[in-house]
This record gives sequence, C-alpha cells and structure tokens, in this order.
Amino acid sequence: MANRVKISLATLLGSAMLTSVTPAIAQPANPSDQEIQEAEAAIATGSTAVAGLAGSIASTQDEIAAIELEMGRLREAVNKALVDLHDAQAKAEQARQGVKNARDSLDESQNEIEAAQERLDEISRTAYRHANPTPAALAGEKAADDALERQTYLRQSIDKQKRAIEELDRARAENANRESELRVARSIAEDREAEAVAAEAQAQQQIQATSSQLESRNRERERLVAERDAAQIRLDEARNQRHALGEQRKEYQEWVKAEEARKKAEEEARKAEEARRKAEEEARKKAEAEEAARKAAEEARQKEEARKKAEAAAKAAREAKEAAERAAAEEKAKQDAENAANVVAGEATAKLVGATQPDHTTTEDPYSDSNAPIAAVENATGTTAAKTAPKLETSESVTKETTATVGGTREEKIETVIARAKAVIGTPYAWGGGNANGPTLGIRDYGVADSYGDYNKVGFDCSGLVLYAFAGVGISLPHYTGYQYQRGTKVDISNIQRGDLLFWGPNAEYHVAIYLGNGQMLEAPQSGSTVKISPVRYSGMSPYAVRLI
Repeated sequence: MANRVKISLATLLGSAMLTSVTPAIAQPANPSDQEIQEAEAAIATGSTAVAGLAGSIASTQDEIAAIELEMGRLREAVNKALVDLHDAQAKAEQARQGVKNARDSLDESQNEIEAAQERLDEISRTAYRHANPTPAALAGEKAADDALERQTYLRQSIDKQKRAIEELDRARAENANRESELRVARSIAEDREAEAVAAEAQAQQQIQATSSQLESRNRERERLVAERDAAQIRLDEARNQRHALGEQRKEYQEWVKAEEARKKAEEEARKAEEARRKAEEEARKKAEAEEAARKAAEEARQKEEARKKAEAAAKAAREAKEAAERAAAEEKAKQDAENAANVVAGEATAKLVGATQPDHTTTEDPYSDSNAPIAAVENATGTTAAKTAPKLETSESVTKETTATVGGTREEKIETVIARAKAVIGTPYAWGGGNANGPTLGIRDYGVADSYGDYNKVGFDCSGLVLYAFAGVGISLPHYTGYQYQRGTKVDISNIQRGDLLFWGPNAEYHVAIYLGNGQMLEAPQSGSTVKISPVRYSGMSPYAVRLI
C-alpha cells in the first residue's frame, strides 16, 4: 500500500512539472540589418538638418532682438520728445504768466503815474492861484514876506512832484523792458515746443520704417521655425522607426532565448520525471516542501513588515509635505499682506507725485485754462525767466519735497517699489502708457504699436512702469529712460542689488527694467507683451545700473 502511495505521488509531481513548462509562442518579426542601418542613417541626416536650422534660428533671433532694441530706442526717442515738449509747454506757460504779471504791474504803475500827474496838475493850479494875488494883497511889507513863502512852497512842491514823476517813469520803462523780455522768453519756449513736436513726428516716421523691417524679420523667423519644426518631426519619426526596429530585434532575440530555455526545460522536466518515479524518499520530499512553506511564510512576514514600514514612511512624508505646504501658504499669505500694505501705503505718496506731472501722451497745450497749475519740468535749464514769472518745480525738487514725508528703511522702500511693480504683472504693454498713479492709454505710431492696439490699451511701457513703481516712495521720474539714467547713483553691473534699475543702449535710450535679484528683472518689454518677470538679458546693456534708493 505504501509503495502504491509513493508511486502515485511521484507520478503527480512529474505531471505537475511537465505542465509547468512554458508553452511555445509564435515567432516575432526579425528586422534585417539593412533596415536598421537605413533607420540610423535617417536619424543622422535629420539631426544634421535640425542642427543647421537651429543655428539659423538662433542667428535670426539675435537679429530680431537687435531690431526690438532699436524699436525701443525709437519709442523712447518719442518719449523724450514728449518730455521735452511738456517742459517747453510749462516754460511757455511760465513766460505767459510772467507777461501777465508784468502787464498787471505795468497797469498799476500807469495808474500811479496818472494819479501823480493829476496831483501835479493840481499843484500847478494851486501854484498859479498863489502866484497871482489880489492888488490889496500886494501892499505892505507883510505881503512881500507872504510872496516869498509862496514861492518857496511852490518850488519845493514842484521839485518833489517832478522827482516822483521821474521815479514812476523809470518804473514804467523798466516794466516795459520786462514785458519785452518775457515776450522773447515766450517765443523761445514756443519755438522749443514746435521743435519737440517736430522731433515726435520724426521719431514716429522712424518707427514706421523700422516696423516694416521687424515684420519682415518676424516672417523670416516664422518660416525658419516652421522648417525646424518639420525637420524635428522627421527626426522624431526616424528615431521612432529605429526604436521600433530595435524593439523588434530585441523581441526576436528574447524569443530565441526563450525557445532554447523552453526546450531545455522540457528535457530537464522529462529527466526529473523519471528520477521522481524512481524516488522513494518521501520523507525528504516532505521536508523540502515544509522548508519551502517556511521560507514562503518568512518571505510573507518580511513583505508585510516592509509594507507597514513603507506605509509609515509614506504617512510621515505626506504629513511633512502637508506641514511644508501649510508653512509655505502662511508665508505667502504674510508676504501678500505685506505687499498689499506696501502698495496701499505708496498710493497716497504717488498721488502727490502725480499731481505735479503732465499728461505724457498728449501733444496739446494743457494750459488753455489759465487756472491750470504748471507741471514740474525735467530740465530746468534754458532761458532765465523774469522776476515776475512764477517759479517752476522740477522733478528733482518734487522728489526732495515728497521723499521727506516718506518713512521706513531703505529695504522697506525698495520692497514698496517692487510690490507696486509686481502688483501690475500681466498688465498689457502700451507704448507711452503709465504715470505715477497707474496704467494709462498709449500713443499711436500708425505701425506695429497700432497693430497691437497700444493707443487703445491701458497699460505701461518700460519707462512708464518704472515711473509708476518709484512714485510710491515719493521719487518723481520723467517718462524717458535716458533721463531716468541721469538720476540716482551709477552702479557697476557686477554690483547690482535688488531695486536697482537696469538699462539698455549706449546712453540708456533703449529700455529699462527693475532688478529683482537672482538673475531676474521686472519689465514691460514690448508691444504685444505684458508686464512680467524675465531673466536678465546682458546683451546690449548700458555700462551702469542706477540706484535710486
């Protein structure tokens, strides 16, 4: 009976081993060596084409960047013309008010002269009456004394009145000369205004000419990009084909190995079956089975323990991540609150600055209303105004007066400036847009800027964004990069700090941005774009940065 049990167990084990052998599978495709070589050749050809096109794209992009800087120069040239125009208009208004004051003074002097003349006439009439006494009054010694007194009185009165009239005549002549000088000053200011308008027209003509070049270069760039992308698609297809063929070859080779292993396994299974049929050591087999079960149990225990440890680690990592996210959210909320407080704190100060600045985008004379206040000027040099003319404020005098009312450390002021600039990220670019109080409509160029609708957008250009940001700490800046470059302290580019101004162009006449640190800057780059944070571009940068705080 025992022998029959042993034989039955051996037979069952042998059958199990035979059925466990992997069945044969269908033979996969095996690509030829020529097919693989052709795919590799296609990749090499595609890579060369893409590399060549990528180099052309980089070269063209450099050309486009240079044209865009040139466009920036032309736009800022118009901004300069507008700043100079508003200065000329302010000086012209100063001269006109000086003329008015001089005329008022002259009229007052004339009235005084007429009153003095009336008094002189009255004295003359009185003197005439005193000089012709009655015949009775001429008799006697006392009459002779009275006549002497009358003559002395009349002579003194006449001399006194003549001196008064001479003084008033001199004043009238002086006022007349002053009026003449003021007419000359007004004429000079109006001439400057006309020159600024002409400069604006010339700059707009240059903008139109350059815009066509930019459009042509953009079309060329788009063509090269399309060619590069098409070549990249061809390259990707070739790589995919090479990969597919390689996978097919690999699959075939693995199939060959699997077939060899299967046949070998079948042979070994056959031999094992014969050996098992002859095996009589059931106890040993049982022990082996028990050992296998023990090992399986041990492996299961280790896997469960590893699973629990992994779950604990994942839970700890998840909790740490959540804690970090909460801390980051709290820090962001704190920073957002500080930024919002800085922006609000700067608004009142900015309004003080904005009240002294002209409307940048208009060329019309803002002083048709005689009661309109005269805007601060950027360049106070020029014809000396008469004493009767009101004193002009300058952007620097406004800065000195306004910053005296702003508290906080240097770092706090810098953060106020940056917070104001960051608060308008995403605002459209509008050429000529932006003042101390925020974004404004842009100006027309009848070209590229108009194609992006700058004149109909409320936004900022580069110098307008900087003007807005720094107005929050009481610093009044002109709407032109070249004049902004002349303010503050020049700093070597290697020593730039957060809050410094970066400029492009030999004389800073191309572009301006605010340095944020860590190789980043905040800018309003060009038409069609928005206020954004960008990596610092060192190509074409001006020799120095400017530190205003």
